[in-house]
Amino acid sequence: MQAYLIDSSIYIFRSYFSLPDNWQALDSGYPTNAVYGFTGFLLDLLRNKNPQHLFCAFDESLRSGFRHDLCPDYKANRELPDEALAFQLNACRQLCRVLGIAEMASNTYEADDLIAAVAQNIRLGNAQPVIVSRDKDLTQIIQADDLYWDFGKAPPKTQRQVEKDLELGCQQMADFLALTGDSSDNIAGVPGVGAKTAKQLLMHYADIDTILEHLDQLQDLPIRGASKLADKLDNSREQLLLSRQLTTIVADIDKAPDLAQISWQGIHLDGFELFCDEMGFGSRFNQRAKELKSRQTEVIW
Repeated sequence: MQAYLIDSSIYIFRSYFSLPDNWQALDSGYPTNAVYGFTGFLLDLLRNKNPQHLFCAFDESLRSGFRHDLCPDYKANRELPDEALAFQLNACRQLCRVLGIAEMASNTYEADDLIAAVAQNIRLGNAQPVIVSRDKDLTQIIQADDLYWDFGKAPPKTQRQVEKDLELGCQQMADFLALTGDSSDNIAGVPGVGAKTAKQLLMHYADIDTILEHLDQLQDLPIRGASKLADKLDNSREQLLLSRQLTTIVADIDKAPDLAQISWQGIHLDGFELFCDEMGFGSRFNQRAKELKSRQTEVIW
């Protein structure tokens, strides 16, 4: 049994930046291109996989999350959504509800954390998590029996395939990002340590803690600039450990749903058609929704 855990923002913003503003909400007049694309994405996933369990995670902790408490500069380089974009993000959550898909956002935790927590819960329910994303940060939660899937772009990948692509162990991704920094999240790395050096370090030592315990041995490693590595890391020790806290996805979230709570409830057809009218889509998606509803009814009977 599989459960699809969707990193919603990836697919919302893919549509937001790639689709024209051809649709507008009836009441507000705001563009709804991101909602349109996300609607098509979810209907395609439902049609192609006919899932019993799925979950959409959203981000709301844009300035209020626990990582911001640790570091006020975290993601400070990102602008908050304007009213038009905020409208589309909220509409995508509403879309999940009319499609009968479990969804969640948090003021404390990010979507990555919510996905990790749900994945942890459904493994306990003897189901296979399928992480639907293309965000490299999320690879750190992939375990031996999980799948990682950028829907519509590439086939699902096993942990072994992901690690081959990364040239890292999945569990090392948080350490890798802490060493190199992550400019998209405004996380500082160690000056002078790039991706190649970080990977070489993590080939010899499992994690940052082990690296810091063996600074006196780094000069002997077959790494370019090895003689200066110990000083670079030692001088950035405090920032490095903070960065690792920021890059590490947490999974222990009390209110995260379990397998039963992310069962697909089926499309609320009337609500979906009304939603599409309000978004300015007209009847473009109605037939696809009816076919899914019909297929679900056949399964029930």
